[in-house]
Amino acid sequence: MHDFPENLNTLVLKNIVVDFSRYDSMCGFGEIARNFSRRLAAADVPGVHFIFIIPKRHIGELGDGVSYVAKERRRIEIAPWVKKIDLWHTTDQQLPFRVRGPHIISLLTIHDLNYLHEKRGLHLLRHIVEMKWKVMHSTAATCISEYVRGDVKRNIGLGHRDYGVIHNAIGDLEKGEQQRPAFAEEGDKFLFTVGQIRRKKNFASLVPMMRYLPGYKLFIAGDDHFADAQELREVIAAECPDRVKLCGKISDAEKCWLYAHAAAFVFPSRLEGFGIPPLEAMRFHCPVISSSCTSLPEVCGSHVAYFPDFEPPHMASVVKERIDTWSKDSAEANEAAEYSRGFNYDAYTEAYIRLYLKLLAEAK
Repeated sequence: MHDFPENLNTLVLKNIVVDFSRYDSMCGFGEIARNFSRRLAAADVPGVHFIFIIPKRHIGELGDGVSYVAKERRRIEIAPWVKKIDLWHTTDQQLPFRVRGPHIISLLTIHDLNYLHEKRGLHLLRHIVEMKWKVMHSTAATCISEYVRGDVKRNIGLGHRDYGVIHNAIGDLEKGEQQRPAFAEEGDKFLFTVGQIRRKKNFASLVPMMRYLPGYKLFIAGDDHFADAQELREVIAAECPDRVKLCGKISDAEKCWLYAHAAAFVFPSRLEGFGIPPLEAMRFHCPVISSSCTSLPEVCGSHVAYFPDFEPPHMASVVKERIDTWSKDSAEANEAAEYSRGFNYDAYTEAYIRLYLKLLAEAK
């Protein structure tokens, strides 16, 4: 399966720590941790032993071919391994814990620098300094999109640590179970969107748009424990309380049903390091309308329609045109689904294994 570097001595076992602390997170970080860890645990990589940092309740679930360190006791449980670690992969830049040492190759995956647009003053400066420190103390860094890579190079710097882009992946949701959520009534015509209910997702822009789309409902799903969710509730109550629903967290089966039955998937996000949901919607032949902000044009390409701005009548016009001209059986829908399948976890895992082996070989 793998084309191993010739100068990697596979007779000496190499220990690679991969931090999957986000395994239970109900967001993109969690999706990646759950899918990547399963495939990495099943991979046959001669001469390499994986050590996963994972929530305690999942220890053992990925088989006995890997070792486990409980996230809750990581400082204690990692201690016996410290002198034996060859490579440490920090899978997102927000994870605060990693062991450093002259013998340890440190790989950092950077998902975004959203704080550049969200923070001000001393808070912004603190984040910049912290990120510079993390990059400076890494052997290598990858980014999840060319957009993020450019952002990091301009604002933080990568230098010789730049090991390019490994795009995120999505799972084969279209092969899973579907379940109609309780809030969706039989026969509903609806638009769907999903993500953490944060201001950067710009869901509030969709609510006044619904005045121009009579006959349709809008379901906004995602983790709504953030303070921004209350602002969105107030906008919904003032603008369109009967046809817009803030749904909270939903199961994968419910998400799949919504993708499969939505008249369109709408994604007005202003800040994305990648953008998983539009690609997921494509798998279900669902028409997608997205903002053209940050990484989204890079990730979605020509397979979605883009909002020209965030003026409600203009947004509604694009949505209506996309719905009216879209057929789930069309070549366009098939091409979008096939494009989305290119972002898969087999390729993602393969890319990281190759990078691990490259870094190990370069350290010789």
